[in-house]
Amino acid sequence: MKKGKLVNFTILLGFAVLLISSIAEASIVQYSNRTTFNSQGTISENYGYDDFGTGFYYPSNPWTSHGVTYTTGANLIVGTNTLYTPISNVFCYDGWSPITATIDNSPMYNMFGLDLGYLGTSSGITFDVITNLGDYSFYVINAPIASRSLDFYGFILGSGEYFTGFSLTSDQGNGSAPAIDNVTLGSTS
Repeated sequence: MKKGKLVNFTILLGFAVLLISSIAEASIVQYSNRTTFNSQGTISENYGYDDFGTGFYYPSNPWTSHGVTYTTGANLIVGTNTLYTPISNVFCYDGWSPITATIDNSPMYNMFGLDLGYLGTSSGITFDVITNLGDYSFYVINAPIASRSLDFYGFILGSGEYFTGFSLTSDQGNGSAPAIDNVTLGSTS
């Protein structure tokens, strides 16, 4: 009888070790070059906001497009023929900051990227990336003015981890807005 209990305990211990070793470990790799990032897997979505034309456009709130649901509060597309004249149409929050969004997790995308800059006055931007295993926070000190250029930020997650959302917050608040373009989702091979 004692031997049977020991065998059961050994089997349970073996399953516990197997379970622990199969749990995904959180990890993220950041890319600053879109071409290098894209070559790491298969891109499923790459969405700019150019289908809105020039001027200002207010999509619904929340607004879902190409695998991303924007939950910002006052979603705004700023077109090329506006006071801010970005180099291409960009997405921002009409109240300036922050941008918040969720990412469709049914495909379990482990690749996420976007072009980032700002509208208004210069500001640092806190960039939070949310996954099924946790959050990663980055600080962008010198984001470019969206009328001149945008910088690419791409992220690839480790095994078993996938993106569920992101947020961008300006240090300046009113007077400076994070502006994004070309939101990219994909999966590594």
